[in-house]
Amino acid sequence: MMKRFEVEIEKIVAGGDGLARHEGRVVFVPGTVRGERHQVETVLEKKDFIRARSVALLEPSAQRREAPCPYYGRCGGCSLMHLSPAAALETKRDILLESLARQRISYDAVVATPFPETGYRTRIRLHFSRSAGELVMGFRGRASHDVHDIEHCLLASEPLNATWRAIRSWFHEDPTRARGLKSIELQESSHQPGRVIARFLVQSKHGIREFEKRGPRELLEHAGLQGFIVEAERGGRRELRVGSPVVEHRLGELMFRQTAGSFFQANRFALDRLVQIVAPKSAVARWIDLYCGVGLFSLPFASAAGEVIGVESASRSLSDARANANAAGQQNAGNVRFIQQDAATFSETFSFKRDDVVVVDPPRGGLPRALCERLRASPVERLHYVSCDIPAFARDARMLVESGFEIDALELLDLFPNTHHFETVATFIPRRGLSGLDSVPPES
Repeated sequence: MMKRFEVEIEKIVAGGDGLARHEGRVVFVPGTVRGERHQVETVLEKKDFIRARSVALLEPSAQRREAPCPYYGRCGGCSLMHLSPAAALETKRDILLESLARQRISYDAVVATPFPETGYRTRIRLHFSRSAGELVMGFRGRASHDVHDIEHCLLASEPLNATWRAIRSWFHEDPTRARGLKSIELQESSHQPGRVIARFLVQSKHGIREFEKRGPRELLEHAGLQGFIVEAERGGRRELRVGSPVVEHRLGELMFRQTAGSFFQANRFALDRLVQIVAPKSAVARWIDLYCGVGLFSLPFASAAGEVIGVESASRSLSDARANANAAGQQNAGNVRFIQQDAATFSETFSFKRDDVVVVDPPRGGLPRALCERLRASPVERLHYVSCDIPAFARDARMLVESGFEIDALELLDLFPNTHHFETVATFIPRRGLSGLDSVPPES
């Protein structure tokens, strides 16, 4: 049975929910602001916590605003759009500091860098479903697999939205074209708005064959796509390529090629700052870029390094990295090489040196324990840790600090305004003095 009661929101926690307390249990309420009072209704009850939804805002906060997106509350993409941009950035800083404090790391000299709150995304992923026999195309709801029909996303550029509307219209003309289709990822050039590629995901190889029968080149022309790839979710790696599924991103004098399905940072406004933070302050003997992707952190600094080693397990990204190095004249210079291997496996046999600079930009979930252990035991000059998963970063940071590193610099980059996500870039160096840990012994 659903219960109703009043709560006061103490703070916003990782994930974007407000945290309150009721009768000895923690209560999580989305769409709230610190200091507000709400009447809430239970959605899920557990022994030690409750998930609830607000049914009445009793005392609003001055930090609250009317969300500018008509889909807010239904679409699961944004969770902090009801906060002013300044309040959202402050909230994210608080979440970062609390995540570190939970791991007994005291570090408050955090630089928080904002970016424009709309039009920033170069990559969006949308889903296909059916409701009451009707084709639905859009984003999933919060903590749900339900798909909500979305025509326009404020986080994407207008040219990218125009491409999405053209794709929607093509499938609406004949909904059978979407049979077996699970999702689509659209990727736009960061410096050439409107140059867009796509990656379609279908259920099986049979879905690829069906897609091939439905005029894929007609879709290419209808939507103005540069090209796209169709891949099967299961049943092998067969794929269909139409057009040229490649876009480019400019960073200074370098041009980075990205094939559909390769990873590239999604905020068009943040690339320069992101690379600048990681940039070496002087010549580097050896630059080791684990999870190197298409070479974003390797290639800009090849001229400042005696040797550059990029490690990447995804063959498509690695192929792009090698092509980008060749285009920049670096692959043939002899000091840049890329290795296709899992980062943890690579580190097992690689001999790190004291003057090495290491960069890690792992996927969500952070560093595998084996890799973290290897880095803990390695005599490197600096370690740059780029993270989009704050709890995982804080966990790994504690392991590194316990093993003799200290945080030399930490910057929060709000790469994902209006969502609860953000990026951090931490620089770790061998400890010069006391650890960032307090005197409490680690938990067993």
